[in-house]
Amino acid sequence: MLAASHAVAGAIIASQVTSPEIGYGLALVSHPLLDLFPHWDLNTRHNGYGVGQIIWTSLLDAGVGFGIGFMLFGSVVDWKVLLLTMFLAQLPDWLEAPKHVFGWNFPPFSTIKRLQHYWHTKWDWPWGIAPQILLLLIAVLIAFN
Repeated sequence: MLAASHAVAGAIIASQVTSPEIGYGLALVSHPLLDLFPHWDLNTRHNGYGVGQIIWTSLLDAGVGFGIGFMLFGSVVDWKVLLLTMFLAQLPDWLEAPKHVFGWNFPPFSTIKRLQHYWHTKWDWPWGIAPQILLLLIAVLIAFN
């Protein structure tokens, strides 16, 4: 799933849960649950990108999610809680990144990669983007209700 989608899920959680601590835990749990849904992602590590392009593309993906989360929920959730909840929703991908970017094939990075491999269900473009668009629509509906 796109990092942006995980961030939006974290923003939804932050906006709906009154206890930030519970929201943080739910954000972490949301990551593998969302990855179970069929999805498309940028697949930067398998398309011949160099390290710089992988980093740039991944940070842009994550940043777009943070931007959408702040745009939709920044006025109703404390910015620190919102940022941390969105980051935690993305955390497994951040922890997997050193394996792909730097070739760090040792725990915890290799362990996270192995775990993420088990719960990912991927679809090709354009079908795999549909569940993520649905998630964004849900976020917009929540934000404006």
